Amino acid sequence: MFRGKSIRYVIFSFCCFLTVAASAVESEADSKTAAFYYGPDIPWSSLAAFDFPVVEPDQADNLPQAYRNETFYAYVSLGEVLSQRHYFAGLDKAWLLGKNPDWGSFILDQSSPALRRYFIDAVIEPLWAKGYRGFFLDTLDSYQLAAKDEAARERQRQGLAALINAIAERHPQAGFIFNRGFELMPLVQARVDAVAAESLYQRWLPDKDQFTAVPEEDRAWLLSQFEQVRERYGVSTIAIDYAPPGSRDQARKIASDIARHNVIPWVTNPALDMMGVGELEILPRQVLLLYGGSTERTWELTDAVRYGLMPLQFQGLVPDIRAVDAPMPAGTLAGRYAGIVIWLEDSEVASDGFEDWLTQQKEAGVPILMLGYPAIDPQGPHAQDFGFESRNTPASPPQIVSQHPDMGFEIPLPKLLELSAPVDNDNASPWLKLRSENQTFTPAATTPWGGYAFQPFLIRSILPGVQGGGMDRWVLNPLSFTREALQLPDMPIPDVTTENGRRLLFAHMDGDGFPSLAEVEGYRGKADALVLLDEILEKFDIPTTISVIEGEVSSEGLYPKMAPELQRIARAMFALPHVEAATHTYSHPFFWYDAQANPGELYGPEGQLRLPLPDYRMDPVREVVGSANYIERELLPPGKKTRMVLWSGDTIPTPEALKAAREGGLLNMNGSDTIITNSAPTWTLVKGIGIPKGDEYQVYAPNQNENIYTNEWTGPFYGFERVIETFKLTEAPHRFKPVDIYYHTYIASKNASLESLRRVYQWASEQPYFPLFASDYSRKVLDFNDMVIGRRGDQWWIQGNGQLRTLRLPNGMALPALAQSSGVAGYREDKPGRYVHLSGANAHWRGQASSDQDSRVPYLQQANGRLTAFSRDGRNLRFSLKAMAPLDFTLGNARGCTLSHQGQTLKPVGREGRLYHYRSAARGLNELRLQCPH
Repeated sequence: MFRGKSIRYVIFSFCCFLTVAASAVESEADSKTAAFYYGPDIPWSSLAAFDFPVVEPDQADNLPQAYRNETFYAYVSLGEVLSQRHYFAGLDKAWLLGKNPDWGSFILDQSSPALRRYFIDAVIEPLWAKGYRGFFLDTLDSYQLAAKDEAARERQRQGLAALINAIAERHPQAGFIFNRGFELMPLVQARVDAVAAESLYQRWLPDKDQFTAVPEEDRAWLLSQFEQVRERYGVSTIAIDYAPPGSRDQARKIASDIARHNVIPWVTNPALDMMGVGELEILPRQVLLLYGGSTERTWELTDAVRYGLMPLQFQGLVPDIRAVDAPMPAGTLAGRYAGIVIWLEDSEVASDGFEDWLTQQKEAGVPILMLGYPAIDPQGPHAQDFGFESRNTPASPPQIVSQHPDMGFEIPLPKLLELSAPVDNDNASPWLKLRSENQTFTPAATTPWGGYAFQPFLIRSILPGVQGGGMDRWVLNPLSFTREALQLPDMPIPDVTTENGRRLLFAHMDGDGFPSLAEVEGYRGKADALVLLDEILEKFDIPTTISVIEGEVSSEGLYPKMAPELQRIARAMFALPHVEAATHTYSHPFFWYDAQANPGELYGPEGQLRLPLPDYRMDPVREVVGSANYIERELLPPGKKTRMVLWSGDTIPTPEALKAAREGGLLNMNGSDTIITNSAPTWTLVKGIGIPKGDEYQVYAPNQNENIYTNEWTGPFYGFERVIETFKLTEAPHRFKPVDIYYHTYIASKNASLESLRRVYQWASEQPYFPLFASDYSRKVLDFNDMVIGRRGDQWWIQGNGQLRTLRLPNGMALPALAQSSGVAGYREDKPGRYVHLSGANAHWRGQASSDQDSRVPYLQQANGRLTAFSRDGRNLRFSLKAMAPLDFTLGNARGCTLSHQGQTLKPVGREGRLYHYRSAARGLNELRLQCPH
């Protein structure tokens, strides 16, 4: 990877002009997009949304497997080389023409056939092996620094052309983007996708450390060169201009000016280590969430995770979670990160170095939100940068001067007001303003740089001195405050709760207690797993993910005498079509970090670490993959696979366990504690959807199981029925969660708990939901993290992997104009949200205008099944649906239209205004056709 001077060479070398491949047909060039990113932590998913993404390959080990079908262009310097490059040591000194004194690089003699052969083998072939199928060729005219006469220059031009042609001959499917190199175009037979150049409207002068306008005569000359390339060779042209990272509006204006010339724009910072702006602008969804000052045993239990995830993820953000004293992301965060949230649980946690770094991010225009305690010392050198004015601790209790309508959200402000950080901020919009004698205090506010809310005006207990246990409450509205402080734009929000307008429904069971003996009448002395099979799974066909603990059910486990019967029951469960298989591990680790750190121990500082399986040392691969293989080998019918691991114990798996699951082809779920109820109606008990751990990701269960609702299985044993309260409170006023009936096997061991489960299944069966498996939900969460939201003019551009099919629109955002849309099947706008239904992985649309005729365009308003095909032809639709229940769907604007399947007309079963409701006993219908008059 490049560091320091070498990365500057890539950016500023004599002919370093970024480029993006375009179509071979000039008329299509306007529709192409390009992006250049030379920094670390390459944002692959965002770059993949562009037609011509260019990266510095030394910033990554490989092109990720998920993007091998995309053409990423690797930066390659043909005319110069730095001594830091890996292939420099193999260069013969005779192949060096001289040195570029500005950058300390060596000029290559590409007239040498030996050098060209070496270059292909040492540079191009390794990049090809890493997955790159395109090359951005830089320093194509550096030879002019060393070639002193025309004959020498011609030899270099011929040599460069021969090298490019030789690469294309070896790899005919390779695409090329030239950095200038206009004079090489007549000499090459390779597929040149685009020619690029720097600075059409604004340039960067490194020697003066400033941005300046490009002189008109320079712009005219470059536009002339671009026009000749387009007319003679039919390739796209790209201009890379520069603007300060914090000047996003200026970058948009420059990009718009460039595009008027039929040139693809990319406006970025001089280091090319940020997501810049083109005609397509990616809206950053990643947010840096920093924690510090916690006394919890693991970082997963910090306030930043327990309380901070939900408000961020519900608004479409993807947290990158780090300790405040850990290394921060490299490169420029502007354009890559929507903001920085620092949640500190104690004062004086941030270091001087961190304060310096945070101030730099503020200057770059990255929104910053401080929660809990100040991340900047109010009396330190950077206090003025953030507008903080330190105040003395008030001698008398402060009085409220003003408060925002969303302050006092779940709990009134106390009469006795305390201050953890006595500060004021005149350059702020106060959410709470206090006064004590001659001093004013602003403990919560939004500011031009973001915002802050310091304790106790963030979260406080309804019982002073008692935290947790459902006692905590939000003092302010976390959704509106976060949105205002992070200056989030109105944008379509990926939503994991819904598909085709219906709330998702599934069930999953942790295999604890599979061998336990039932107390239920008619089953006394038998395994409670049998009760569950007979009384629930065979009577309700809600998709259910069933897991077992290998160490409990296998013949070599803890209960060998019971094993044959337990295995018979498990096989009967897994044979049901609405049941999918999961593992609940081999030895059921109770504390994952401690169990992995002490593999041979049965007890640790928190208690028992796992089940006492003899002669076993805890191993995450054996726990996850080994047990999944056992289930697949011994318990599943032919054709079924173990799809998931449901985390056991404290449900805080280690990164190694998550990696084992991913590499073993298993999805994962469990963890967190969404347990909001009528007796504890607080959003502090609505948690996030998952959590990143390094390169891995843990998907959280949407809500909790009967162990919580029965006070850790001490009673009342009918308590699980209260999960219906949770389902209702996570539906309104916002649909925070899907419906997940989550329980353990032992819920079937008692009459009261079994009846509670039966009632929950019955209630869920009566709701108009979208049934699916837990594994499908897990895939949606993973797609949530990678989905790209972009804006191109007045259009929204969406790119995902096809698992997550719903976008939620903020109030006030226009619904899609369906006639001009692509990949949009319809929408649903009744409460609790406004949902757009995608028909696949990608979509684009513009918002409806008052002049649009969308009131006549038919659309899918809701359905309980997935679209497997969808197309629109004027007012006619052709689509297919597949569900895990008898089909139930609604079409909008279908007046006068005829719906048919295989030549048979389907009549609506009901109508409400413009909505037409249809039902079918079938669980899948292919080639449905809606024919409408024009």
